Amino acid sequence: MMSKNPLYHKTISYLKDLHARESMRLGWYRQWQNHEKIKQLRERKSIHTAFLHDLLRKRGLKPAWYSRWFYIMGHAFGFFTALLPQSLASKIEKILETWILIRYEKYLEQLKLDYNLRSMIEAIQLKKLNHNEPALDVLQLLEHCISNEEKLLQS
Repeated sequence: MMSKNPLYHKTISYLKDLHARESMRLGWYRQWQNHEKIKQLRERKSIHTAFLHDLLRKRGLKPAWYSRWFYIMGHAFGFFTALLPQSLASKIEKILETWILIRYEKYLEQLKLDYNLRSMIEAIQLKKLNHNEPALDVLQLLEHCISNEEKLLQS
């Protein structure tokens, strides 16, 4: 199911990168000592991860080659962060979450521009293009991830 459409490849690379980053976060949060927070974070991350796995499966994609490495690095980073004082670990967590939020917002902005451009071309031509990228499910996933990130940073 390979396409020569550059929007298809951009969407696929974003999906794979989202999956890899969620894997890293899961590995990182598993090392924390605060059990209540771990439970909340695991619930959020499991929803994201399940949705990403479903999107990857629907599109017949494999995760990015680096997702397993991100997961392992997340575990290692979480182990070393757990050895730090709680205040410093919290600051590191905020920096990591802010960095991920910025990345997700960048992806969403680029995909919305591509979506709006495609819609504009379809409106001018008065017919559908032969591709549907970026799809609404990807945009909804990114919006959901961003809203969860913002909630996480506010708490």
